[in-house]
Amino acid sequence: MGWLLVASSTGVEVGGFFGRAEASARQVNSEQIELVLSVEAEAGEAVIAHLIEPGTGQQALPLPETSTGVYKIIIEVRKVNYIVVFELLGSGVGSQSQPFQLTDLGVMPAVLGILTNAPAEIPESSPARSWGWVGLGLAALSLMALAFWAWPNKEQTPSDFAKTEADVTL
Repeated sequence: MGWLLVASSTGVEVGGFFGRAEASARQVNSEQIELVLSVEAEAGEAVIAHLIEPGTGQQALPLPETSTGVYKIIIEVRKVNYIVVFELLGSGVGSQSQPFQLTDLGVMPAVLGILTNAPAEIPESSPARSWGWVGLGLAALSLMALAFWAWPNKEQTPSDFAKTEADVTL
């Protein structure tokens, strides 16, 4: 299977103790991706990323400082749209970020197997709606019957012409 590489320059401003966070991924196989996760924080701090898989558990990943104030990790994980919470260790109360999904941080939904152009659901017809269509059809038929009844008769007999001429002459 070929490798799908998706780079992303999008990200989000995390806020609080953190700057910009980004994520990108490439598909390794049908069940795994290689995830690149990075966040900006004050230089020299210890940063942890909590990867939370809804319904199961979480992984706490230490992010090494790869350049001044930028913490980054590359890891292979299951192909899931994880929820990510960044944590700054040793900074006191409120050192965790808001939760973000990988797609919020820049991972393309297609890499995770998420269909973005899913077919729209066709709403089921309610009984009231069905009766509305029946009523509309009956109204149309009634108007057609009225039009045929009121339509003038195009076939006139010669006696009709004589009456018409007599009525016109004085």
